[in-house]
Amino acid sequence: MSINRRGFMGRIALAAGALGPWTPKSLLADETSHPTLESASPAARQHHEHDPASSRKKGYIRPNTIQIVQQSYDLIVVGGGISGVCAAISAARNGMHVALVHERSMLGGNSSSEVRLYPEETCGFSTWVKEAGILEEMSVEERARNWEPSIEGLMNSQWDLVLYEWARRENKLHLLLNTTMREVEMKDESHILAIHAAQLGTEKGFILDAPLFVDASGDGVLGYRAGAAFRWGCEARSEYGEHLAPAEHNENLMGNTLFFRARDTGKPIEFKRPEWAATFDTEADLTHRGHGFIEGGYWWIEVGHPLHPIRDNEEIRDEALRQLLGVWDHIKNHCTESDIRERARSYALEFVGFWPYKRESRRVIGDSVLTEKDIRMPSVRPDDIAYGAWGVDIHVSGGIETRQTEPYPDPRSDANFAERGTIPYGIPLRACYSKNIHNLLTAGRPISASYVAFASSRVLPTGAIVGQGVGVAAALCKQYACEPSVIARDHAFELQQILLRQDASIPGVVNADKNDLARSAQATSSSNARLSFPESDAFHAAALPLGQLFPVSTNQLDSVELLLHSKAQTPTTVKLSLWKAQSVWDLRPTKVLTTSSATVQPQQRGYVSFPLNFHAEPGSLYFIQIGANPEIAWSLYTDKMGVPSLVPAGTTPADDPGGSMCRPLTRGKSFAMRVTPEQRPYTAQNVVTGTNRPDRWTNIFKSDPKQALPAWIELNWQKPARFNQIQLTFDTDLNRRTSLPMFRNPDCVKSYTIAVLQHGGWKTVVVEKDNYARRRVHTIEPTTADKIRVSIYETNGAMQARIYEVRVYNEERA
Repeated sequence: MSINRRGFMGRIALAAGALGPWTPKSLLADETSHPTLESASPAARQHHEHDPASSRKKGYIRPNTIQIVQQSYDLIVVGGGISGVCAAISAARNGMHVALVHERSMLGGNSSSEVRLYPEETCGFSTWVKEAGILEEMSVEERARNWEPSIEGLMNSQWDLVLYEWARRENKLHLLLNTTMREVEMKDESHILAIHAAQLGTEKGFILDAPLFVDASGDGVLGYRAGAAFRWGCEARSEYGEHLAPAEHNENLMGNTLFFRARDTGKPIEFKRPEWAATFDTEADLTHRGHGFIEGGYWWIEVGHPLHPIRDNEEIRDEALRQLLGVWDHIKNHCTESDIRERARSYALEFVGFWPYKRESRRVIGDSVLTEKDIRMPSVRPDDIAYGAWGVDIHVSGGIETRQTEPYPDPRSDANFAERGTIPYGIPLRACYSKNIHNLLTAGRPISASYVAFASSRVLPTGAIVGQGVGVAAALCKQYACEPSVIARDHAFELQQILLRQDASIPGVVNADKNDLARSAQATSSSNARLSFPESDAFHAAALPLGQLFPVSTNQLDSVELLLHSKAQTPTTVKLSLWKAQSVWDLRPTKVLTTSSATVQPQQRGYVSFPLNFHAEPGSLYFIQIGANPEIAWSLYTDKMGVPSLVPAGTTPADDPGGSMCRPLTRGKSFAMRVTPEQRPYTAQNVVTGTNRPDRWTNIFKSDPKQALPAWIELNWQKPARFNQIQLTFDTDLNRRTSLPMFRNPDCVKSYTIAVLQHGGWKTVVVEKDNYARRRVHTIEPTTADKIRVSIYETNGAMQARIYEVRVYNEERA
């Protein structure tokens, strides 16, 4: 649709005249005094962001000589953080012509080298939960290329380059950097027609129209200017019945952070505090603020309430700089911890952020609102498109300037987990579009959530996978010529199946793609691994009840043996309970199925047997737990970064700090135990009947590590199948997010071939010698065959082959 720019400006002028005089104070009240804003028209909002005409000095206005470029797309994404990047790439891959409009010079938003917040470690909150899909593609590539570790404050431009390359690789994606959205033009009160933008450097203006838009701006700017209903601040506890919400609505938003980067120069470097910088003369001024990692800056250099995160952005930056330099002065000149002060002598600031990492702003309200119950006691919804896994992470109001005397309320701590811990929860499409602007989707921070739920969903990796889901939803809107709400109502199953095929994960949703020929095949392999738990000399004291979730492949559990250490001087009776688990994440106790007890001798260090004699359900997850006893400890293994993982897939160790669920012990851990009879939960059939990660089962094939590579798996059909595409999903360790430089995951398959059986002979159709990606899609010439064989010759370091999923399709070619 062509757009009449003169008509658009005329409508703004007409609206401005109708509104009459105003003051900046009225705008402040309009935006921040109410939890929901729904009434103001787009034109009114645009007018309120300009100086009042009555206050302007009269003078000659030069004619507008800026070049105006008008372009039409299928989808326009505003905001190039990782949620916007994933949304734009996802939509382009699914057939849409997309414009990605980003106001900065590099992509990545908070994760870019301009801000340097790395994609947070959701793996610290649950097991087997690292986000896959487009985010994992880019993360794996960045680690393989980057010679520096991935740590807050240390992010460099390699991440920017990977994001830029991934966007540029999509021929249907038009990237507009240095381009700020200025105005929103409405088709009617509930549909956006176009955005108006200005590009720094080229002096061009853009009028970009599309039938669909995505607000991935972080601040909800597109939704706000279009008149979308949104929330601001904390709802009252009574509104959604949220225990963690305040008694009354307030606007005590979390603050914004500036990071720094310091380098070891090899010689003493003096630092003189600028007069305008803050002072931290004693350790008491930094109460509960760890500052031993001096190479990179800290999330807690955070400035917020009572400053407004949008209106006061420049003031926040100035104050955060003042605080940052004061912290650095403390480290260099006043720190009483001698090891820190001594190390810091030769360090100098290399980078100081000038664009704050923003935590929160507007939340656009959709047809569904995520609440505390949804993230702590989740259920499966038919239109879930992504998941969240972070705890309820509400920062102290006021940030660093509060100088609080109590520790930061870490959701993972013993004191807070019972109230702030979460179970990986689905995020529905109905929470990812505006309820009153019908062609507006959202991704990242602006999705529809209460303040409490937002404190979990706001993190970068969650925003990225929501972005991928929204991109596919937009493509289906184009396919069915409908609005997002119709996709949520009528096409959610199709949406979910496309996402699973493209390496997304949705809790409780499994592969049911009728076009996947692999689902009807029988899978066999050269070998498969038994369930084996590694041992460790590190013992975890049972100050709290301890437990281990594990897969069972047999119909009988005779006994379990636990590697225990007793510090007691007398014999100690240890009691054990067994219950069934719904998933590797869901550690809510269920009905106790059986109990057992055993005596641990004084100072004993070894395996202790607990008889069970229990009739089990094969293909299920079970959880054992021992009671609290600080004199008893259980051997706890922790995977070492950079070497193959020894933690069995589909297992979760946990403790129980009290409350309604146990707390997973994360980042690659397992308690040492033995199960009788021997369990074989890693057979080849997992690659065609499971999902693409451990959830309700192990869902992975592992070859026997005692048998040298090569290893193989075969898919066998009862009658010949015709196909032209084979998709493989390998293991890049969903239990941990690595920070190592120049890293390729050792568990990922490196060298493999794919062969097809035709007329009694094998024909090789794919040869790969240097893979390190999780998902590979191979298009071959149309083939009819009885069997497919995937042969693994080498990994990037492990002794066994691992494959999560194999899919086979007969795709129509354009």
